[in-house]
Amino acid sequence: MTHSAVRDDEELAGRLQMAISAISHRMKTHAASDELTPTRLVTLATVAEHGPLRISDLADRVGIAAATMSRLVDWLVEHELLTRACSTKDLRVSNVALSPAGEALLERMRGIRTGYLADRISRLPADQVRALARALEVLEDFATGTEQERH
Repeated sequence: MTHSAVRDDEELAGRLQMAISAISHRMKTHAASDELTPTRLVTLATVAEHGPLRISDLADRVGIAAATMSRLVDWLVEHELLTRACSTKDLRVSNVALSPAGEALLERMRGIRTGYLADRISRLPADQVRALARALEVLEDFATGTEQERH
């Protein structure tokens, strides 16, 4: 690989990272509200994917301090989006899990985010939709770690 190709790959990687971050941020803020902030939604989604979890493990996964997560969990439990239960292995430990209301909220938020993207895609010309579909195959491979080596 030439020096120029490396520089081009790095520039492309930087642009890709910025685009993914911007799209993710727009979807989060589009689905968020004054009460359902992006951090609260990410917390609910993390519990849905990995729960039930101890608050400290949830804080690690979300990337915030345990004390902050504790207050966040209190709010989510108070609003019946999470449930808190003592661990069956250690009664000193409590685990949080997604409540039925939390599950319904996440499903609704996913619909809003998907609708947001579908609306944006519907405004694209056909050639850009085809280009996006081809690029999506590569992005899906990136997401699963199955991208092909260049020959």
